Amino acid sequence: MRHVLIVVWLTVVWVTLWEVVSWANVLGGIVVAGTVVAMLPPHSGQSRGRFRPLATSRLITYFLWELIAASASMAWEVVTPRNRIRAAVVAVRLTSGVSGVLTAVANMVSLTPGTVTLEIDEDSRTVFIHVLHLKSLEETRRSVQRLEALTLAAFPQAPEGHDKTVEQT
Repeated sequence: MRHVLIVVWLTVVWVTLWEVVSWANVLGGIVVAGTVVAMLPPHSGQSRGRFRPLATSRLITYFLWELIAASASMAWEVVTPRNRIRAAVVAVRLTSGVSGVLTAVANMVSLTPGTVTLEIDEDSRTVFIHVLHLKSLEETRRSVQRLEALTLAAFPQAPEGHDKTVEQT
């Protein structure tokens, strides 16, 4: 039943994107939705992560503050004649080995103007970041590690392979 609802929803989205309700669009939507559901079946088990609204609001507030500050810095760089660029590649070791957290942190870093994630080494949990306005290595590392800590607080993860059933001994 869940798969049927997902196919119906994806078909509605498909037809809405085409902006024309026709048999061809509906059938095309069903084919595309069916293919998507067949290739990427919805997760049926318990989610390993949780959601904490207050911690999420802290993460969003921190990220928006960093985004605004970086945007202002980049705008100032553009409108002033003096070149204040001090580019560097910084390696930041993170504490979490959860790939979803690594990806979220790397994406938030890349969304911030003046920084881009170059590489993630999952084995060593290291993120390599290109920074356009480097103030100090430690300040950059602390900022990324704070982003990771806020992400972990907002979306705590059970360890990989952790089963939530109670083991009997």
